[in-house]
Amino acid sequence: MRLSKLVFRNAVRSPLRAGMTVLTVAIMLMAFVFPRSLVEAQQAQVRESPNNRVITQPKVGWGTPLPLRYADEVRAMDGVKTAVGVQWTGFKVPGKDDVFFAAFALEPEPFIAMHHELVAPQADKQAFIEDDHGAIVSADLAKQFGWKLGGRVVLQSNVAPGEWQLNVSCIYEAVGGEWAKRSIWIHHAYFNRMLPVEQRDQLSFISAEIFEPNQGGRIAKAIDLHFDTTPARTMSLEDRVQTAANIGRFSAILTALDVVSYLILLVVLSILANTLTMNVRERTREFGVLRAIGFGPLHLCALVAGEAALLGLSGSLCGVGLSYLLIENLLGPLLKDAFQLPEVLVPVRVALTAVAAGGALAMLAATLPVLRLARLEVRETLGRVT
Repeated sequence: MRLSKLVFRNAVRSPLRAGMTVLTVAIMLMAFVFPRSLVEAQQAQVRESPNNRVITQPKVGWGTPLPLRYADEVRAMDGVKTAVGVQWTGFKVPGKDDVFFAAFALEPEPFIAMHHELVAPQADKQAFIEDDHGAIVSADLAKQFGWKLGGRVVLQSNVAPGEWQLNVSCIYEAVGGEWAKRSIWIHHAYFNRMLPVEQRDQLSFISAEIFEPNQGGRIAKAIDLHFDTTPARTMSLEDRVQTAANIGRFSAILTALDVVSYLILLVVLSILANTLTMNVRERTREFGVLRAIGFGPLHLCALVAGEAALLGLSGSLCGVGLSYLLIENLLGPLLKDAFQLPEVLVPVRVALTAVAAGGALAMLAATLPVLRLARLEVRETLGRVT
């Protein structure tokens, strides 16, 4: 009989124990894959952030607006190609207060000119620019709410009372722009007119596109110096630095998740080691019989190592399969909708790491049972009653 057949028969001799071991390893490795995927999603967001933009925001915090004229002044500064003033609108879909999406009012022409990651027909983009009541919306939002190109949508705002009727002038796909996958943008001039007088001519932040990416730090300092003596002082950062700073607010959580993901591997190791130790102890007499009929120590060690590999790889493959199913179809969309986190996908590198970890930990868990078995004498093993 081939060793492979013996390995398989030994692994499934106790179906309940084998099944529980595989299931437990699968769950533990899924718990390893999830935080690693979450950390990878955050890091990917930083990598995808453009390196030729500078974000200017109020120095005292988001609650204090910037004057509308700041956008023109930033646009006129040395090294700045164009700039767009942006104001938070607080839009929501009536009757769906629990559904969050980003909604801003802005200057349409510079916005379209500097955001090439928003992919849509040029005619649709031009229609948005020319329609004062127009809106450009992400394909994700359009699909979720059933919005159609050329249709009308009615929204409510936390900033200004009443209903806002907008024309869907353009629907875009965000390519390489995770930040824009659940967003709607309208004309600032229209939004500004509809606000109470005391809330007009204000901006939440300014996004500037610069000619030389390596000059982002210098230009950011120049912008802040320009407004340093004004009542509304600013804090400017390169877009990629700004994204990293936002993620930095969750750095402690991400670090903890990263550490926990590796501690989970120790749990997997202990589970496999416990199962293999029990299996070897229960079959000590059988191993003695195999030795007596001609099997060498290496053959027995190969049987235990093969059984360990089978359990470990089965558990890791099941865990990776569950990870794809639950993370990409349930947990990822839930975090994206509820907390506006970037889309969480299971990277191939993380999946392969999990599979390799399952196999490697299984081999490590088999070390002690194999060494213990290799030291046993035939007479001793045959004399045992397990």
